[in-house]
Amino acid sequence: MTSDQQQTCDLTRYIAMLAAREPAGGLLELRYRDARAPARMRQQFHDLAAGARIARQILTLAAHSDVYIGVAPRRIPSGGRHAIHRGWVLWADIDDSDSDQRLAMLAVAPGAIVNSGSPGHQHLYWPLREPLAPAELELANARLAAALCADRGAVLGAQTILRPPHTRNHKHTPPTPVTLERLELQAHSATEILAGLAPLTPAVPRAGGRERDASSDPLQAIEPAHYVEALTGQLVPRQRKINCPLHDDRTPSLHVFEQPNSGWYCFGCSAGGDVYELAGKIWGLQTRGSDFLELRRRLNELLLGAQGHGSKGGAPAPSRLGHALKPSAPAGCANGRACPTRDPKEAT
Repeated sequence: MTSDQQQTCDLTRYIAMLAAREPAGGLLELRYRDARAPARMRQQFHDLAAGARIARQILTLAAHSDVYIGVAPRRIPSGGRHAIHRGWVLWADIDDSDSDQRLAMLAVAPGAIVNSGSPGHQHLYWPLREPLAPAELELANARLAAALCADRGAVLGAQTILRPPHTRNHKHTPPTPVTLERLELQAHSATEILAGLAPLTPAVPRAGGRERDASSDPLQAIEPAHYVEALTGQLVPRQRKINCPLHDDRTPSLHVFEQPNSGWYCFGCSAGGDVYELAGKIWGLQTRGSDFLELRRRLNELLLGAQGHGSKGGAPAPSRLGHALKPSAPAGCANGRACPTRDPKEAT
């Protein structure tokens, strides 16, 4: 077998891992830099059933450009999160050459390892026996990233694009090869892969950067599901995921945690925090100064009702929850900027 044939074979198997048993009509996104305008990215969408043809196209594009591949199958020709119904692998982006010891502690070793062309940088994949919905993928990826001290940024998103093997990393001069270290297609359940990993408990930002004592602030003792329902007008279902009101979220990406000190977090726009953070973004108020005083007044009225400032029970008055205020136009994410459906990370 020639080198080109081996590379085509490897890529075809890699694509089969990403596609798994995706129903007919699934698409694979290729994204690559325009050779005539390197700052511009172009897209192609290919029928997942044509694995060998996609592999050859990747090799052709890789001769002159950075190439990325959508990790989760698309159902429509779009690179956004809304185009994804399910994913067949979990993944992590490692940029630490000392990660071997942490990897050895996982219950299931990654089925595929791709060296992404930068020293110490690897993309790891775990084939799934059953697919996960986008929000479930993102939570599972976040738990893996926390355990491995991996990248915890946009690369966790269901819409992530990563470098496929047998391409080149053009961030370096000369371009460096992206190599395939391992590819085994044995699949496992998400439960098996995540066994022994700590549940996800993200740090909750506090208003003005200062900690607030929940014992002296009844609003801080309210269960997140209660205040999220009241502020967004959406019921929090059993899986605790709703459409984020802060961006154009067509697939539920805002996860509502059980404990007040964990709050809420959106995997679509990376916003998160406590009751004040959510209300502030929805109502267009800051979480400091006179805006914070207004926030607290409105929240007391909405969530505590007649109990007012003297409530110690931490539960909102049920009669108030049925009259949730409608959210205003998106007010932005954690960095204060507007949050359209964010592009996936171009991983190193």
